[in-house]
Amino acid sequence: MIAPARDAERQDMRRTVAAFLDRHAGSARVREVMAGEPGHDVELWRRGAAELGLTAVLVPERCGGLGLDFTDGAAVLEEFGRRVVPTPLPTTLAATAVLARCGTAAADRLLTRIAEDAVSVSVAVAEPAAGWGIEAPTTEATTTATRAGERWELRGAKAYVPHGAAVDVLLVVAREGVLAVEADQPGVVRRGRVTLDQTRRLADVELNGAVATPLPGADAQLLVDLCLVALAVESAAAASACLDMTVEYLKVRHQFGRPLGSFQALKHRCADLAVQVEGAASTAWYAAAAVASGSDELPVVAPLAKLVCADTLMAVAAEAIQMHGGIGFTFEHDAHLYLKRGKADQQLYGSSSQLRRRLARQAVCDDRG
Repeated sequence: MIAPARDAERQDMRRTVAAFLDRHAGSARVREVMAGEPGHDVELWRRGAAELGLTAVLVPERCGGLGLDFTDGAAVLEEFGRRVVPTPLPTTLAATAVLARCGTAAADRLLTRIAEDAVSVSVAVAEPAAGWGIEAPTTEATTTATRAGERWELRGAKAYVPHGAAVDVLLVVAREGVLAVEADQPGVVRRGRVTLDQTRRLADVELNGAVATPLPGADAQLLVDLCLVALAVESAAAASACLDMTVEYLKVRHQFGRPLGSFQALKHRCADLAVQVEGAASTAWYAAAAVASGSDELPVVAPLAKLVCADTLMAVAAEAIQMHGGIGFTFEHDAHLYLKRGKADQQLYGSSSQLRRRLARQAVCDDRG
């Protein structure tokens, strides 16, 4: 249970982040960033790290961070998710949480850079041939790490890496485990993809003898699950913001001399969506709390939270476009940002059907065990 004083501190942090984003990440700025290069707001990233310590939230104090837990990171992610901010923050926080559990010199050096130098990190799991590897990431990976004298080299290909063409460091899942790779080196070739969700660009990455740093103790399955939880938190918050935007529209748009929101049919549709949003938010928060507490439920609640929240965002965004009428069918309207984020989130780190199959197999194994 969260102590009241602790919860009050978290709410203060949430309000501070929200005010920061209201000043620097409005809808116009989001559209400007997603249409330009490198596809995420580098200036916002640096200001967030310098003024609020956003990259240091989950970094242990021994490495110069704030030493907070994953629920604090989730509170920050919610505010970014509400505004569909183009940012590598979800993967950076997921990577940070995994690195913090390693306790090795190599992991601590990278954590220090994340906290003090605002190094951005993405997570490379999927492969063109092997897929997402959401159940056994290292076993299903075809990317390999080999020792060449005093250094390790990576060879293989990764796909659908969030902001992979723009981040500073990649955490790559190989058959030998998780390795850190400096993204700007000759052995790494990064190609951006044309994506449906322009607020979250994806990249394909070729590793041609890329120099890598092994990260003993970095759990690849945990890394995947934390990415799922981060996406769940973002998706639930985006669904809430999209519904809020729709309700505000229904209050001011009039038809037959009455606000649209006064019609019973629309009230019922909004009420149904509100129930879905509340369920998604509760699911996401439960998963974030499971991460923070180190619960052994995480392999179940992480995929469950992601599929529930992504599906909810997609449902809310689709309904929002219908209830906005003709306005919603123009790309210039923000409802489309949420719709495309929702559709993309449904596929990232495993589709809803893939995650349901993973849950079904886990349920069968638990029943037999």
